[in-house]
Amino acid sequence: MARNNSPLHGFIVSGSGLEQSKTIHSQTSMAETDEFWDFFWETRLLPMETLGKREAILAASRMIRSLAQKTARPLRILELGCGEGQIMGTLLDAHAQLCDVHASVGIDVDRQALSHCRRAYPGVRWVEGDFTDRELLLGLGKFDILLLVNALHEVFSEGYSPELGEVDVPEAKQRVEQALAAAAGCLAPGGCLILFDGLEPPGDPFQRLRIHFLSDQARDEFELFARQYRPFRIVARQIEYPQSVELSRRDFTRYITKSIFISKPLWETERFESYQYYSEVEFREVFARRGLEILELATLTVNGEKWRSRVEVEPSDAEFPQEHILILARAASGAVT
Repeated sequence: MARNNSPLHGFIVSGSGLEQSKTIHSQTSMAETDEFWDFFWETRLLPMETLGKREAILAASRMIRSLAQKTARPLRILELGCGEGQIMGTLLDAHAQLCDVHASVGIDVDRQALSHCRRAYPGVRWVEGDFTDRELLLGLGKFDILLLVNALHEVFSEGYSPELGEVDVPEAKQRVEQALAAAAGCLAPGGCLILFDGLEPPGDPFQRLRIHFLSDQARDEFELFARQYRPFRIVARQIEYPQSVELSRRDFTRYITKSIFISKPLWETERFESYQYYSEVEFREVFARRGLEILELATLTVNGEKWRSRVEVEPSDAEFPQEHILILARAASGAVT
């Protein structure tokens, strides 16, 4: 991580099953230490190394343990854009004695994904719906933990304009802020939000970079990306070397955040979504406007070594973009009720 400005420190996470989690939580003296959770999650999160989800789970686990010390009742969790429930399900499995499983809710528009949720994590309330629907959210009640993991970039991407042939950025950013405001309204006083998503990295977005592909496959996949990525036009100029192109820092960031999906089944949906929408400054401004106090903010690249195995970047002093952001924030006023 490039930066970690936090009064909170030392987090790690995952889950196994409710029965195993009960056994683990019975080991009270050990389970109360960060060292225990570091050990517990070290192996449990290995399958998520390349997904970015692990960072959100690590942070959420630490936040659950922190909030649980301030309230005598089990915590209620809400995840918006829950997909197949892996994140919230993992957390509830691991922290079954700290959370109210039956009062926790996951929302998604994908009926098939929710069917998987109900099979994998029975007891949780899984709701089919659009999490930008204020009326839907108003009917859910209040929650102690709100998860927004790779969710708001989908709201941004829905701002695609056929007339422009790309995302209408000002309108799409406004949609994201409105969705965040509605989501934050689901937090109980003192409740916490964990956001993990794409980031417009710092620096000049129009800086020209030379990208040298380290294999024919990497070059072919880039060409497929440039043809099929819908949110924005990708402008790349062929240069003198056959395995090299020149493009802007912004378009390079868009490429590296999508490269793990190219030529895979998920590409059919991923090619319609832009992970990048706000810069760090914009995230801070939006959170402040919505009364959310940032407790921790970190920018990071997900699996940077994998990207470097595909491409080399010139100029040589160009920093590899920090293309993701993790934010822990607290709703205004009071303790958890």
